Amino acid sequence: MAISFRGGVTSPIMLGNDATTQTLFAVENGIASRVNVLIRELDVDKDGIVALTAVMPLVKTSRGINISGGVTLAKETFDTTLTSDATVVFRSAMWEGAPITATPGTVIHQQFIQRMHTAVEQVANFNSGTGWSCLPYPVTEKDFVLRPGENLIVQLVGAAATSNAAIANAFNASCVWEEDEIATFAISGTVTLSGSPVAGAIVTVIEADDTSMTNAVLRATITTGAGGTWASTIRTGKVGAAYVQYETGGTLYTAPGSPYLE
Repeated sequence: MAISFRGGVTSPIMLGNDATTQTLFAVENGIASRVNVLIRELDVDKDGIVALTAVMPLVKTSRGINISGGVTLAKETFDTTLTSDATVVFRSAMWEGAPITATPGTVIHQQFIQRMHTAVEQVANFNSGTGWSCLPYPVTEKDFVLRPGENLIVQLVGAAATSNAAIANAFNASCVWEEDEIATFAISGTVTLSGSPVAGAIVTVIEADDTSMTNAVLRATITTGAGGTWASTIRTGKVGAAYVQYETGGTLYTAPGSPYLE
């Protein structure tokens, strides 16, 4: 298809949480998305300000579910003529008042991130100098793809709470990605009452995986114009359903609907 967006996000400074696990960052491609998210780079920087006597923490990137909390990050476009899909969401932790809650799934990548023997040392990423990559090396050559309904989380996991002391660690996460449009097909119709076009009718379009309405999402809510016409799109490979409601003179009308448009 075609690239519909190119952009990047960066998190505010995040502090350690004095716990063995901390979710730092999350990328979500919503089930209703019309794009595949192509992740070009996903990095975490860590600044330690005291000596680390415990085992250094791992940064783990996994599939994630039940993601909530944190702060939603503003998406910066690299091309101001392009617009990101609204269901593509980036989150980061923010101080103690806004942690991310998430359940990790399959681990995709992990690495030890830092150990300092004295408070005056500094440890930088030796790969690129821009942060510790949270994805495997081949992603620099081949995209890591998040399809609709897929998510990623980045967690700091320590063997002991002192591996991620709040007074010792500060983090910054950043991500660069593109959005690749998914193919759709057009659906349309005309709302009539007693053979005449109806203006002001509300047409609700639902999209789902199959005729059992698995993973059903609201695709569009359309108010018809003077000709009673409406139009929308459905993702290729999905099915759709269109339902009509209309009120005039205190009388309510509803159409039986046109389910399973393919």
